[in-house]
Amino acid sequence: MTKLKFPEDKSKEPALETLAHGLRRIATADAATVRQETVAVAATLCGAERGYWLAAGDIHRADASVAEVVEHARRTREIVCTCGTACFAVGDPASVFGVVVLEHARVAECGTTLLGILATSAAAALVNAALRDDVEHDRAMRAQSAAELAFEQTLLRTLVDNIPFRIYAKDRASRFLFGNNRMARLAGVDTPPQLIGKTDYDFFPTELAAKYFADEKQVMDSGQSLFDYEELVEDQDTGELGWTVTTKVLLRDEDGAVNGIVGIGYDVTQRKQMEARLRERTQALEVANARLEAEKEQQQILIRKLSDMQGQLLQSEKMASIGLLAAGVAHEINNPLAFISSNFGALERDARDILRLINAFEGVEALLPGEARAPVTFMKQDIGLDDIRQDLDALFLESREGLQRVKHIVQNLKDFSRPGEIKKEMADLEQGLNSTLNVAWNEIKYKAEVVKEYGGVPALYCLPSQINQVFLNLLINAAHAIEGKGRIVVRTGYDASVVWVEIEDDGSGIAPEHLDHIFEPFFTTKPVGKGTGLGLSIVYGIVQGHHGTIDVESTVGKGTMFRVTLPRST
Repeated sequence: MTKLKFPEDKSKEPALETLAHGLRRIATADAATVRQETVAVAATLCGAERGYWLAAGDIHRADASVAEVVEHARRTREIVCTCGTACFAVGDPASVFGVVVLEHARVAECGTTLLGILATSAAAALVNAALRDDVEHDRAMRAQSAAELAFEQTLLRTLVDNIPFRIYAKDRASRFLFGNNRMARLAGVDTPPQLIGKTDYDFFPTELAAKYFADEKQVMDSGQSLFDYEELVEDQDTGELGWTVTTKVLLRDEDGAVNGIVGIGYDVTQRKQMEARLRERTQALEVANARLEAEKEQQQILIRKLSDMQGQLLQSEKMASIGLLAAGVAHEINNPLAFISSNFGALERDARDILRLINAFEGVEALLPGEARAPVTFMKQDIGLDDIRQDLDALFLESREGLQRVKHIVQNLKDFSRPGEIKKEMADLEQGLNSTLNVAWNEIKYKAEVVKEYGGVPALYCLPSQINQVFLNLLINAAHAIEGKGRIVVRTGYDASVVWVEIEDDGSGIAPEHLDHIFEPFFTTKPVGKGTGLGLSIVYGIVQGHHGTIDVESTVGKGTMFRVTLPRST
């Protein structure tokens, strides 16, 4: 450093003091103060009326009167004085920071030296100010960065410690590098730092720890992260088992080398429990639905049975009404029929007597005079006496047969209905079969030829009307089983202990799967209302009530045979 020497002129001391004082002010000032103080000190030293600073970027906009001087000062870095204007540049060898312009200045030789010192010092002060600004800026930025980093760390730690996930990091040996509060609680320790440097073997059962270790080793060895993996966990604080959905990803350094793993897991125990409860409830609902469906099906079966039963009962009531009606009709017809039968005998006798009288009269008719015989002859011709005499025997014979048929029908109705019958009595089964065939003849005659193979069975102690109902039901069932024209065979027989009746048809037969059910209450393969509606279950009940049995043999497409066996003594 070169030390400057000034003339020992006491008159220059004020200028030196001004310079020194100014240099002290700008030494540590900021850039704006340096520029202001430099202009002020220069103006004082030169006694200038006015001074100002032209920044480097504004030099080309200087007033025309000083533009040349300013440009010369900027280019030469010299102190230029002309026409009362002084200019000097402030800058370092590489660049100019600005130019000081002094108007109406008086610059002496020593003043030039002082201005040079001022220019150099101002340049240094500006550089220092810029450096201080940079330092302050850097310090402020570092402080701001430190504050932001501290905030981010606090925020991250707050999030990590309060997020409903278990978060941890491990090195390649599966030692904990980091863990949050939930991870610490799961491991059974009070604070996360208690995890650091330890492995799962220090906290969890060996079996679970080995499973975790194997998973993490596979991730690190394969380089493939593990996402949304369900694993069993045991809370070391409560001892309860649960489930966690875990994601394990690789932890790499800045060069990409694998340093360990980062794990994130969230508890799904409640979800699993809810899913289990949902499955249980779903299964329970399925069972309940199946039960309801079964009950519904049973109800539908019951409804159908009830409907069938209603139809059966209606038909049964109809049959009962028909029985009562038949008994009443038979009784009402029987009385006038008795009168007719009695009167018919008298009428036949009287008619024959009159015919004999006419025959006797004809024997003496020739003795009458012609005028008396003519009206008689005319009347005989008019009434057709010869035809009457010829037809009378046939008319009486046919009428007598008709009366016998009416008597027979009335007797069949009485035999079939047996109103009010509550006591057993001896009955002729073959006569009961004949009566029942007559009652059911309109149902049978168009469907089948009836063949009787009677074995002359002895009278049986029974309730005849009930036995007739059995015969009626079996006969009509046989007729219904025949499509087109068929054949029904009625057989009877007996031995020392039983009598039996067989009714066989050549109809459609009964399917094997139905044979075990035909005697069940309300079982039918026919539409409701067809036939008597009594049902084979009623037949079965009547036969059982007489201590007998009923058997069936059937072949689909060939026909069916029912055999009723009754004991001769009950």
